[in-house]
Amino acid sequence: MASARTVALGIVGAAVTMFARTATRRAMHDERGAPKLPRAARRTDSVTMLLIVAAATGALLALAEVLQEQRKYLADTT
Repeated sequence: MASARTVALGIVGAAVTMFARTATRRAMHDERGAPKLPRAARRTDSVTMLLIVAAATGALLALAEVLQEQRKYLADTT
């Protein structure tokens, strides 16, 4: 039963991901398929987004490292 649930959740997750991508694509492009933002805004926004993603990734990796060290410390003390 657990594997059927896992497969069902995987299918639901894939469907939600596809829906989100489609909705985002429609929101960011016009009827002809061209981006709605001017070129300068796209270039500036992509650099900003790159920096935001890099900072968020670094924060998540730091948090994971702290949690892993805490787990090791608790395992050593018991």
